[in-house]
Formats: sequence, structure tokens, C-alpha cells
Amino acid sequence: MGGPACCQAARPSAGVGKRRVALVGNPNTGKTTLVNALSGADLKVGNWPGTTVERLEAVLRLPGGELRLVDLPGTYGLSPTTPEEALAVRELLLDPPDAVVAVVDAGNLERNLHLVLELAELGLPLVVALNLMDEAAAKGYVLDAAALQEALGVPVVPLVASRGEGVAELLGALERARPARLRVRYPAPVEEAARELERLVAHPARRWLALAWLAGEEVPLEPDPEARAAIARLHAALEESGLDPFLEIENARYARAHELAARVLTGSRPRRTLTDRVDRWVLHPLLGGPLFLLGMLFVFRFTFLFSTPWVDFIGGVQEVLAGWIRALPLSPLAASFLADGLVGGVGTVVSFAPVLFFLYLALAFLETSGFLARAAFVADRLMRAAGLPGRAFIPLVLGFGCNVPAVYGTRILTGRLDRLRVGLAIPFMSCSARLVVFTLFAAVFFPERAALVVFGLYLLGLVAGLFTAWALGRVAGQSPGAGLMELPPYRLPTFAAIVRQAWARTRSFLAGAGGPILLAVVLVWLLLNLPPGDLERSLYARAAGWLAPLFAPLGVEDWRLVGALLPGFVAKEVVVGTLAVAYLGAEPAAAVGLVQGLGQIATGLWSALLATLAAVPALFGLPQPLPPSPDAPTALQAALRGALAPAAALAYMVYLLLYTPCVATVVALRSEFGRFWAAAAVVYELVLAWGLAWVVYRLALAGWGG
Repeated sequence: MGGPACCQAARPSAGVGKRRVALVGNPNTGKTTLVNALSGADLKVGNWPGTTVERLEAVLRLPGGELRLVDLPGTYGLSPTTPEEALAVRELLLDPPDAVVAVVDAGNLERNLHLVLELAELGLPLVVALNLMDEAAAKGYVLDAAALQEALGVPVVPLVASRGEGVAELLGALERARPARLRVRYPAPVEEAARELERLVAHPARRWLALAWLAGEEVPLEPDPEARAAIARLHAALEESGLDPFLEIENARYARAHELAARVLTGSRPRRTLTDRVDRWVLHPLLGGPLFLLGMLFVFRFTFLFSTPWVDFIGGVQEVLAGWIRALPLSPLAASFLADGLVGGVGTVVSFAPVLFFLYLALAFLETSGFLARAAFVADRLMRAAGLPGRAFIPLVLGFGCNVPAVYGTRILTGRLDRLRVGLAIPFMSCSARLVVFTLFAAVFFPERAALVVFGLYLLGLVAGLFTAWALGRVAGQSPGAGLMELPPYRLPTFAAIVRQAWARTRSFLAGAGGPILLAVVLVWLLLNLPPGDLERSLYARAAGWLAPLFAPLGVEDWRLVGALLPGFVAKEVVVGTLAVAYLGAEPAAAVGLVQGLGQIATGLWSALLATLAAVPALFGLPQPLPPSPDAPTALQAALRGALAPAAALAYMVYLLLYTPCVATVVALRSEFGRFWAAAAVVYELVLAWGLAWVVYRLALAGWGG
């Protein structure tokens, strides 16, 4: 027999001075915090190719060359049970990095060492980052990092990533990264079978592959015919001898992890922690729900108070830019396109970047601190009422950020019907793009209760989604499935880390939304200006006017408001830009001189800074040092106030909350559940949105006395 021919792969080799390092670890071990600590402000947020799973990476430019860090999705092992875990395994096997940093939670050492042992069998250069040493000490653990390093045969670096402790030592340890020499002791028949398979494999991870194939795991690398025949023969022989290869391999790894943990944890006396004491209240059956709702309300109040001054400032800058364009010697059509189409449309959407930033900032804090995981735990009872397992709350919460990754996130659920029910509920979760529109309308029509109104819309979307899941479950006779949920300890995230993460996500969101926004706004501007100079007879007005009678029972009779819902199907954030073009396109901004415009910008910046300082005590209900001065409404706000009554505005927001989500969400639904369910979801959402909007409108009229 010749040399091995199965799964040939060369050892990864980076160019001179250029290396790629993958960070691998269990969920909640602080991998992302470590990437933040290593990279500073140079973070890049995107998606893994062909997926909507978030990809976080950073580039470090060191004296010895360039180091690219890739934060792989959290995984408990290399035998994946979720698509996110499968991504990590594929990256390690199909595109091996130059080195692997195994990020270990020092306070949960034994469980984390199971993954480290699997990584050691990949044969890649390895460094162990013993993170969260402060939490381990708070639990009463005493860890001997030198003993662990001696046992594994690879560098082991104790650190506290949130405070930057040990980060420099970790970078130095990467230069000494090497394959681990520790081998797990498997039963003799399993060991002999694995060694026979190893001789047929040319991949660097030949030992791990041999064991995975023997255990019957799904592996992204297929064996060749010779190896496949050997696998079948050896697997059958082990079963005939009374051995289950999967159980024998897992038991051996867990036994080795237990042995290592016992050697490393010397003189440890675990004690009750702050997390245990706080969880008595947060996870209380009666207090947990109200505390969760209070926390989410605090998030929305924080978002509004701190983003509003900067939204107003950027809106003022837009007006100055439009005024400068009007002062240029351009034709009326060109000036209208630049000032009304680009600045007034896309610029209006970009001006809501502060809203996204502060929302992502609050969510990053909740996620990193451990509150979000407990919110899912507390919501388990609510999920059970809808006939769903507790884990279903996680993709629903993701839907508040963006519906698209949330739909793909339903893969964490077992059972297709559970996945389908949650997938059909997710479009009712108010994503950050809809928040842009809600912010505008709430500020215009309900300035004193803006946060409460938006919070109510979020709750309405959640109720509508849960009702949808419950109703479909009742029809299908589905009972809730089971699932486990990990609760990480409470952690105080560093301000710099969550700011960098929030800004990276905001920048990524705006960059991704820029294409459809520009396309939709330019198309709307063209429709509004064909034929030129006659807005009421434009193609856009005709299409919107045809649909307007359908919305008259909701109190919405202005064709421009109805028309804005059409491009909203492309992306919800386009609605604001479309309204700006539709209402302001026929009212050119006044020309502004250079010096006058700069003065307006400087005044607006100073006002934004003062308002931000005043928001700090206002967040906690304390008296503000400076009384808020009523701002003059912008042109768009004034136009909206004149076009709608408050009751109709509320109905409009309800319709926008519940009607068909963006095209990307529909595509995700079709990808996960098929064309029929995607089409059925669109029809159902349109009908439910109109019906609930009508009910809200009638109730509002009755409550406000018409």
C-alpha cells in the first residue's frame, strides 16, 4: 500500500511577518473581550461567508509583522450540534490557522479542558489563554498554571482580558505556540483502530479525524474509499466487542479533563459568589419578569436620552448641506437631486446612526454582563405559555437587533415545527431598522412619552409573535421541546470594549444598508420627479394614491405616507428617507452662506454636548442641571405633524411594526422553511398588521375623545 491519500492538506504556512490566529472556546469565556483587548479600536464586524453568523476579526500590526485574529463562534466541542459550532469546526479543518488560542474559563476548568483536549488532537500550534482568573479567585479556586502548562506541553497564560492583564504575555506566547504533546488515553481497542486509520490520512488533524470517524461524527472532510471501508470495518469490530466508540472516546476525554483539573486546582475551597446572591432576585419566579421588563425599559430610555441630541445635530448639519447645495450654480433638477434626493433622503437615515450606536451599546452591556442570558431563562415560563421551549427566546431577542440572523438562529432548536413557529414569530420583533422610524414618529407625536410608546410597540410585536407561534402550535398539536441554557457569571464589561463593539456593529449596519437605501431613495426621487415639476401627478403619487383608500380606515389618507411603505419592503430604514424626499422635495431648502452654515453647525454641536450632559441625571429621573429648551420642529417633523393626527400616527406605527419585513428576512424564511411558508408569512403579516392597526386606531380615538 502506498502513502496516505485521504484528505491531503498541507500544514498552514503564513507569509513572512503575516500570521492568522483563531480564538476558540466555549461560549461565555470572554473570547470577544480578549479580541477587543488585543486589537484596540481596529475591529471588523461582518458575516461568515454564506451565512448571517457574525464574524469578528481584527488585525494587529506588530514590530514582527501582521497578526490577524479571528474570533470563531463559541463551541463546547468539535462535534457540533449547532450551525455556529459547525462553522468553527470547518474553519479549523478546511482552512487551518497558523495558531490556535484556546480561551478557557478558569472558573469552569474541567468542562473547558474537554475542548482543549480535542484541539490538541488537531495537531495545530496551540496556546491556552486561562481567562477570567479574577472570577476563579472570587469563587475560591487556586489554579496552578505552570502545572497545566507542564501537562499539556503548550504555553499557558493566565489573564483577565477585561482589564488587559496578561494580554502582552499572550502575544509573546504566540511566538512559542506548538502542537500539544499530551495524548488522551483511550481503551486499547479504540486506540489501535484510531492508529490504523491515522496511517490512511494525510491531514494535520489525522488523529482527531480518525477518532471522529470511528465515533460516527459528521465531519466536513470525507474519507476516500479505502479509508471509508476501513472505518466501517473497524467500527463494526468495536461494536462486536461490546464497545460503543462514541461513548468510549467521550468518556476518556472527560476522564482526562477531570484528572487535569484535579492536578491544577490545588487547595481550592469554592465559596458562594456575588452571582449566586444576585440570581436569588433576578431569577425569582415572581420578581424576575418585572426586573427584566424594567431593564429593557431602561435600555430604551437610555437610547432615546443620549441619541436625541446627536440626531438633532446631524439633522441640522443636513439642513446646512442642503442650503450650501442650493447656493451653488446648478440647474433646479440637479440641485433637487443632490439636496432632496441624496442629502434629504440618505442623509436623514444616516442621521439616525446615534440611535443605533446607543442601542447596540446598551445591548452589548447586557450581553457581556450576563443579563441577557438570564432574560432568556426568566422568559422560559412565557415561552412555555406559547408552547415553545425556553431556548426559543434567544432567537426572538436576536430579532430585536435584526430579523435576518434571528431567522437563521432558529437552528439552535431541535424539531422542525419549533423552528418554523419561532421563525414565523421573528418578523414581528421590532428590529433596529424599524426603531429609526419609531424614533421619528414618537418624537413628533408623543414627545413626552416617546420611550414608553416605543417600548409598548416592542411589547406588542413580542405578543403578536408569541400568539403566532402559539396558534400554529395549537393547530399542529405541538408540545414544547426541551433544552439546556448556560448562565454565565455576572461581569462588569469595560467601557472601551463595549464602545468599540457598538461602533463596529453600527458601522457594519450602515455600510450594509447603504446600497438598498441609495437605490430605493434614488428610485423614489425619480418617480417623484416624473414628469418634472408636477409632484401630484408623478408615477409615485399614482401608485401610492391607488393604495391610499386601503389605509383611510386607519386615519392615514396622505398618499405620501402610504407610498413610503412600498420601498420599506426593501429596507425599513428607507421609510424615513422616502418621507423626507416626498414631503421636502417640493419645498427647496433656503440657500445658506459658508460662514452662516459653519456658525449653525458650531451652535448645534455645543447644544448637543450640553444636552448629552443633561441626559445623565435625566436617565435616573433626577433634576437636569439645564432645563430642556423646546426645539423648533424640523421641516419633516412639521410636515408629518400636519399630515396625521396622533391616533392615526399610532396606527401607522403599529402597521409598520407588523407588516411584511424586509426582503432579506423573506429570503431567509424561504431559505429555512421553503417558498410556501415565506409567502404565507407575507400574506399573514399584511392582514394582521392592518387588523391590529385598525383596532389601535379605534381605541385611540375612543380614548382621546376623537
